[in-house]
Amino acid sequence: MADNPSVETEKMDTAPEKAPEAEAETQPSPAADTGMQEENTPEQPQEQTQENKQAQAKGSKPLQKPKRKHKKKHYVLRIVIILAVLAAAFACAHLSYFNVNGVAVIGNEEVPDEEIIKLSGIQTGESVFDVHPLLVQHDIKKKNLYIEKVNVNRKLPDKVEIIVKERDMLAQFHKDQKFVITDSEGMVLDISKEEHKATLIEGLTVTGAEKKETIQIKETGKLEKALDLMKTTEENDLYFKRIVFNGSKVDAYIYDTLKCSGKYDYLMSAITSGTLKKVIYDLYQKNIEKGTVNVYNNDYCFFTPN
Repeated sequence: MADNPSVETEKMDTAPEKAPEAEAETQPSPAADTGMQEENTPEQPQEQTQENKQAQAKGSKPLQKPKRKHKKKHYVLRIVIILAVLAAAFACAHLSYFNVNGVAVIGNEEVPDEEIIKLSGIQTGESVFDVHPLLVQHDIKKKNLYIEKVNVNRKLPDKVEIIVKERDMLAQFHKDQKFVITDSEGMVLDISKEEHKATLIEGLTVTGAEKKETIQIKETGKLEKALDLMKTTEENDLYFKRIVFNGSKVDAYIYDTLKCSGKYDYLMSAITSGTLKKVIYDLYQKNIEKGTVNVYNNDYCFFTPN
């Protein structure tokens, strides 16, 4: 009888240890729950875009693949509309309402209006929109050296305006019974049989003259002096009809019968100081058109009547 209690005690000691195992068997495992949830959720696509993979790697929600929309019909419609607009614009631009009915030339003195219009190539009756300002400007400047700058403007509905700036025809020289016209830098603008409205330089021998090239003078250094004298005269609001170089002496003709005479340096000094201009103006006020204004050193001028 004494052995039985000991057996019961061992049974009682071991029984509590098995109880948790039983509870564990009765409770559903997380793995089982996960399996059940996977069975209930719809199947996920096996292929993933690169964006989704990157999103999952960063822990964010996967991006949905954008749906492609077919816009081919819209593109065709847009092209048709653009072509229709262009065709309508072209038709409107070539209505008789926009035909050139007049060309105005502004700023020219030496070159006639008719010649500038001819050089432009603009035809009466053509559409004003067919006149290309840049091309017209290029043609006029290229074909006539007298014209330094050109600006062409359309004046809707049917007019074109050409604004020109002519080069300064500073001087002209004799060569082979012709006149060589140059600008302030000595560049040859024209070689003509007719005399132009520019100061005639005499006493210098022209050895070469080509358009767009500098005139060639035999007397070394005299061309620079002649051009400097002309520039100084123009800057001081004076004009000489004719200038004759004779060694160190210069005769500058105001009229055919009235001249200023003296050494080159004396003449330049009297012009720059304004002394010569005062003397000439005084003679003009007295209606004196014959005689000689002798120019000496220190801007001293003395008039001798003929």
